[in-house]
Amino acid sequence: MRELPRSIFLIAVVIMAILLSLPSAASAQKVIPHVFLGSATISGSPAADGTVVAALVDGRQIAAKSVSDGSYPVLLVEPDGESFTGKTVTFTIGGFVASETAFWIQGEVTELNLNATPALGTPTPTPAATAAPIPTPVLVAGEQGDPGPSGSQGPQGVQGPSGPPGVGGPPGSAGAAGPAGVAGPTGSQGLTGPKGEEGDNGGSLFGILAFAFAIFAVLGTFGGMLWRRLVE
Repeated sequence: MRELPRSIFLIAVVIMAILLSLPSAASAQKVIPHVFLGSATISGSPAADGTVVAALVDGRQIAAKSVSDGSYPVLLVEPDGESFTGKTVTFTIGGFVASETAFWIQGEVTELNLNATPALGTPTPTPAATAAPIPTPVLVAGEQGDPGPSGSQGPQGVQGPSGPPGVGGPPGSAGAAGPAGVAGPTGSQGLTGPKGEEGDNGGSLFGILAFAFAIFAVLGTFGGMLWRRLVE
């Protein structure tokens, strides 16, 4: 650790740092900070632009700036309502702890080239300021309002698929007999069939019977006459 040369540029930097640290009102009575600036390297290589260099006191981050062209700009390490006298200022580069440290001295301007080696440990997360808890307002439920009007009916949905056919029911009972229908028209007369031939057997039988009756009649007549003569 070494002090800056007494050049005009460094004098201007010191004056600017002091002016930035002065309170806007005399009654604030803020302490003049200790100013740090210099290069920032990680494992011997310049830190990339945008890498954050932070100054910490008692493990609490006090100031932080981003690296540009391998260097970090002015870090104003100033206490806020407390004393840093005799305390050690530590630094981190991109979350990695730098090997260099410095004692805090009021109004001092120190050029401190910082170097961090990741192999020495994992990045140290930057502590964030704890916000004061915001009281939760107590909400009191109001009276229930009147129901609003019903909305308009929505469009009809798409018809679903047809269900499976149902099981067939038992057969019904027979119905009553219906009334007789109207008689249909008389059909046309059929044609006369051909006349059959007379059989020879029929004629012969009839002739025999007639001859037998004739004989009985003759016998009856003569028998009667004979019987009357015998009786007389």
